[in-house]
Amino acid sequence: MTESGNIKYNTKGEKPSKGYEVVRVRNIVNAKEVLDNFKNAVLTFLKNKNIHYEDPKWKELLPQGIVNKVKQLDDDDYGYDELLDDIDMAIYNFQDIKKWEWYSSLETEKGFDIIVKGDFNAMFISFIHCQNVPLDNIRIIDADKEEIYELKTIKDYTTYKILK
Repeated sequence: MTESGNIKYNTKGEKPSKGYEVVRVRNIVNAKEVLDNFKNAVLTFLKNKNIHYEDPKWKELLPQGIVNKVKQLDDDDYGYDELLDDIDMAIYNFQDIKKWEWYSSLETEKGFDIIVKGDFNAMFISFIHCQNVPLDNIRIIDADKEEIYELKTIKDYTTYKILK
């Protein structure tokens, strides 16, 4: 199945036999909305990956639940919270260094898991994190190494600002 197919149809937490990581998000009330926005952002990227990262069209194509929140961030937010990216930089990262492939997802009561083949770089957390998801609620788990990575930054923007 293609990566787009995996995003749409592998929704029961299916796992490959090896070589995968889990992006685990917990303790958020709007988990389905955050997951759907992230899924739609990745699907949009896959369909339009040849559009230049600085093209303003991205702000129309990406889910408005992400775009509207990113518009509320300012230079101080980006300065304190290195895991935030504006739309241009997020798309640039997807185009330049995406070394993972969506395998499946699983919704939980107040969260979700995304299972990816390859290495999920923390830079791609931006489209999840910008939706008012504190970094304390996000983990990356390397299944092969059985290691859990916590995400840290100078100051998580969610400690002083909630985006509408």
